[in-house]
Amino acid sequence: MDAQVRPFVQILEKLHKDIFEVVAPLTDHEVNWAHPRLSNTIGILLRHVAGSERYWIAEVAGGGKVIRDRDAEFGREPLRKEQEVARLQAAYEEVRTVLESLRAGDLAREVTFGPHDKRRTETASWALLHSLAHTSYHLGQIQLLRKMAEARE
Repeated sequence: MDAQVRPFVQILEKLHKDIFEVVAPLTDHEVNWAHPRLSNTIGILLRHVAGSERYWIAEVAGGGKVIRDRDAEFGREPLRKEQEVARLQAAYEEVRTVLESLRAGDLAREVTFGPHDKRRTETASWALLHSLAHTSYHLGQIQLLRKMAEARE
């Protein structure tokens, strides 16, 4: 693995390890619990992180084509923890493979993304950092939602 890419892989690995540890003891009920003033559940966040990482890492930074329905990631139907953990694990394996295939020169490559009326150009490393920061943000939300769900019982 390229030495310049290795830190991205290591951070992704740590974030996913932390997410899976937080979620491991939870029930389907806890994964679907929503604070009365918030809309996201742990299950929704697991599904969203999987979709987001596939988009930012596999498609934007990696140059692949990902079919994503972002709005569906925030659907309010009851979710099964096992299914959402498997979805995130599959996304992790996919994006890790993409990351491991990148070389230092790929990180500086310009990538264009976004809706047709709001296209932006950044570097592949920007897209990777954006994705890792986004996953880290949602890890914090998952940790907090777990504490709130456990405190109310």
